[in-house]
Amino acid sequence: MFFRIETTLPERQLFKSLAKLIGTRAARLSSCGMAAVVRKCGLLDGGCSIGIDGSLYNMYPGFKERIHEGLVDILGDKGRFVMSSERVVDDATTSSAFGDVALLRKPIQLPCGKVVPNRLVKAALYEGLATWGGGPPNPKHFKVYSNWGKGGWGMVITGNVQIDARHLSLGRDLLVPEELTPETIAPFAQLSQCIKSPSTEVPLKSPPLAIIQLNHTSRQAPRIVSGRGFIGRASAPSAVRLASRNATDGLISRLIYRLLFPTPKELTEDEIDVIIESFVRGARLAVEAGFDGVQIHASHGYLLALFLSPKTNLRSAPYGFPNELNIVKTIVTRIREAAPKDFVVGIKVNAADYVKGGITESRALEHVKEMASWGMLDFIEISGGDYERPDFTAKANPRQAFFESFARLAADALPKEGPVPLVMLTGSLRTRTLMAKIVRAGHAELLGVGRPAVIYPAFPEIIFDPTPPSSETPDSTTAIDALVPNERVAPVPEAPSPGWLKLLNTGLIGAGINIAWHCALMWRVGTGQWNGLRPTSGKPVSGDTTESAGQVIPKIGGIRSMVDLWRP
Repeated sequence: MFFRIETTLPERQLFKSLAKLIGTRAARLSSCGMAAVVRKCGLLDGGCSIGIDGSLYNMYPGFKERIHEGLVDILGDKGRFVMSSERVVDDATTSSAFGDVALLRKPIQLPCGKVVPNRLVKAALYEGLATWGGGPPNPKHFKVYSNWGKGGWGMVITGNVQIDARHLSLGRDLLVPEELTPETIAPFAQLSQCIKSPSTEVPLKSPPLAIIQLNHTSRQAPRIVSGRGFIGRASAPSAVRLASRNATDGLISRLIYRLLFPTPKELTEDEIDVIIESFVRGARLAVEAGFDGVQIHASHGYLLALFLSPKTNLRSAPYGFPNELNIVKTIVTRIREAAPKDFVVGIKVNAADYVKGGITESRALEHVKEMASWGMLDFIEISGGDYERPDFTAKANPRQAFFESFARLAADALPKEGPVPLVMLTGSLRTRTLMAKIVRAGHAELLGVGRPAVIYPAFPEIIFDPTPPSSETPDSTTAIDALVPNERVAPVPEAPSPGWLKLLNTGLIGAGINIAWHCALMWRVGTGQWNGLRPTSGKPVSGDTTESAGQVIPKIGGIRSMVDLWRP
């Protein structure tokens, strides 16, 4: 029956189509009016909320969604941040949220001239997806990075790409080819395309910058999986052995360190020249493959970080103290000479390495000031720790980002004129409130997000959604949510921590399981078994299957994660 008139199924289908057409037309007219108001009032960049007659919502099902579709069609990507509601929202919390979103979505120009579309950076993560013994990107990388490419990031940095095949970190590293030919460059060119032009129905209007991270693992390249076999020794600035500095580590931990990390051999000056040239070759690879730039890894106890630490650099001139920055400056200078003017050159440095006799915050601050004075760097990422203190991140606090206090000191110490590198802060950044506070205070201009990006490839969409969670959505389920009750927060699960790990009493294995677990998740994304959680999926759920279309995190134990990492 339709208005008490007998109708056939085709007639009812026709009436339904007409009603949908009328509703769509009404929504589109509302979209045009809203777009005109937003443009006239200059509210497009900051986002806003506009009240709509509530009867329209009730009269036409899906009316709000159709309005938003129309706004995106008319205003482009910025139309996503023009919200409609049944009343005008003037709540202070909502206004603050829109302000935070506008701040974090604001593009920023690097000294080289390239523009970062927004402030969120997918920080470098070890993927563990290359062939055994290291190699070029493959289809698994392409799938993983396509997800990040369309995830709304301002910049995407690859996992560390090693410059030396005899110094791999965990055996499945991306590797800079010995020779740059069309054949060896092609896989990296495809990777850059996955980041900047992922396969989406609508081409990205503001694609992220694509950055290759270049690294030399040095003495932290363990036996067997490093590419040197069991007998070969790693190279380092000085012959200083890697050892555990965790106060809680016991005998088993010390034995593991001695087994995996023999005393390295000291580099000769000729070998240092080869390393410098290898970093430059990595930058040339990035240029030829269509990447926007490179990040030089001088943190976490890898080779360049060892040159910067008085504990591990016992050399004399030209690379010993007080000339410890010479190798980094030479690499940066040579890259600038080999690359176009608008090529991005960043660096990742330690705020401290948290071991006795190592880099202190005051020394690290002097390094940042001197590197900034060169006028050749576009951004400096602040990080910290190394394999001797793999538990340094265990003191995570959702109220406070890692290294924020050092980032503040670094930002204050940078030159006020000339090409000044941007400060990038990474670590424990989970909420929009904290991120906006850091940017607004001038402590950092770029914000790096690492492991949460594995769980939520489109993590920026969560941060850029100014609407508070409704009472029906299960967002407010974690301790961190209690700190920001009016903010939509993506819960980030912890990697598995087996009971037997406490018996072994070694932080290195715990850190290794954490890395392996995230690698195992990326492996499943790369092989099409999982696709990460959608921003609206709420509380993560562990499960053995992926039947919920991205709503379930695969259940992977600690041992299985390690086995997966070194599968054939």
